Amino acid sequence: MAIRESMTGVTYDELFGGPEIPVLTKNVTLAKGAAHKRGELLTLDTTAGTYALTEKGKAASVVLAYDTDATSADTIATVYTCGRFNREKLIVADGDTVDAHEEELRGVGIYLASLK
Repeated sequence: MAIRESMTGVTYDELFGGPEIPVLTKNVTLAKGAAHKRGELLTLDTTAGTYALTEKGKAASVVLAYDTDATSADTIATVYTCGRFNREKLIVADGDTVDAHEEELRGVGIYLASLK
């Protein structure tokens, strides 16, 4: 990283749905085998102690904070454990929907909003 860097601008990716709920983070281990995108809902595999992309029928519990490549090894990643998020920007596996996880997310302090 250079001591001095130039920036041409800042963009807002609309992941956050509002400031009403404090945003908290923690580091977790992503399971080996995939590259992950910011905004993915993740599910904890309690047997292995690792997180993976939420699939239909599994309980989501956190939101991935940064793009993370875990294709070749288990990788430490930062996740959001609570906050208010834009449902249109969250990511789940094919065949699943964010709306299917709204109740369980509310139970862990993650609230969904719509910015449309």
